[in-house]
Amino acid sequence: MPSPPAADSAVPESKHRIYLDHAATSWPKADGVTDAMVEFMTNVGASASRGNHASAMKASERVRSLRSKLARFVNAESADCVSFHSGCTSALNAVVHGLVGPSHDIGPGSHILTSLVEHNAVLRPMLVAARAADARVEEVPSDANGSLQVSEVIGKIDDATRLVALSHVSNVTGAVQPIAEIGEAIAEINQSRNASNRILFLCDAAQSLGYVPIDIQTLGVHALAAPAHKGCGGPPGIGMLYLSTEWHDRIQPWMQGGTGHDGRSDAMPQTMPGKLEPGTMNLPAIVGWAAAMNSMAALEDSATELAALSQQLHVGLNAIDGIQVFGRPGPLPIASLDFGPELPPDDAAAILDAEFGIEVRSGHHCAARIHRHLGTDSAGTLRISGGHGTTPEEIDAVIAAVAEIAAQITSLT
Repeated sequence: MPSPPAADSAVPESKHRIYLDHAATSWPKADGVTDAMVEFMTNVGASASRGNHASAMKASERVRSLRSKLARFVNAESADCVSFHSGCTSALNAVVHGLVGPSHDIGPGSHILTSLVEHNAVLRPMLVAARAADARVEEVPSDANGSLQVSEVIGKIDDATRLVALSHVSNVTGAVQPIAEIGEAIAEINQSRNASNRILFLCDAAQSLGYVPIDIQTLGVHALAAPAHKGCGGPPGIGMLYLSTEWHDRIQPWMQGGTGHDGRSDAMPQTMPGKLEPGTMNLPAIVGWAAAMNSMAALEDSATELAALSQQLHVGLNAIDGIQVFGRPGPLPIASLDFGPELPPDDAAAILDAEFGIEVRSGHHCAARIHRHLGTDSAGTLRISGGHGTTPEEIDAVIAAVAEIAAQITSLT
């Protein structure tokens, strides 16, 4: 069995750094992101909605501009449907804790439907909110590649179902879920319900926004959360929540604080998006995200390249004896693999980093339930994830490195 490197090992200077951990965060960031953030901090530096001096007005305009740009990007009804949060996790908490609770819209006796594929950013707030609300949470299983079936999801909806929360793309296997088909079915169910009993369809788009086209109207979701720092190539520390207008009056602020609206009131604003935006905004991250969005014009061309990388990655990995590969070719180059008991994922990742200069992620990837389903619960998997800027040569390099490690294991067993 190959031995993992010592803790203080470093990639030799001559080795090219191959970054294949884009499902965690993108690197390098999109062109112009760092420059835009530095320019704002150097020349503006003010808070938005916190004064009428020139710099504050400039800051507010940056916020309005990005809000409108993101609304157009996902085809939202209006810019007021987009609120900013400290990240995708915060956005998900805002919608879950804002709608699920003992005195909230989704209250006692409600049925909440999710899946075994979900990230803890969905599961943890949902379980806490559901316990407080005395609501029931049910999880739909996936197939061996992490894909959900429309019939299984819809088949579990009953008269008490008020929330369906699903990820758009699995961060473990890269499986793209049939969100549009599920959304269409939920819309048909909602047509037979009155406004107070309709189902909210929540989508975690952490792995998809910026990688694949997202049209809110086509997907049929009522809420969608996503960060800047993954597919969009923006900075960490900022995320968005889209919320359909029909839910604006029904959601309750999950945090309270200053907003720059009516400082005399003890309550948060009653209108969106200020209703969900307490505190000082992360303006450097907002202007960085705006700069990253300038590169999104070529999204269709990029999607073709990413799909080709996914095909190359999965075909190459599946040709290697001695490893188990999870996932299948799709829109995104994400795959998880297992070398077996002879080489835990943590050790495999350390070897790839130290010996080959390849950076990937090992572990459970904050999605423990799918590992129980895949049979990798004890140590998780080794996840390889490409993104914008990943080259076919880098995919070839990781395939060759995995093959070399697997061959060494085979020769020793």
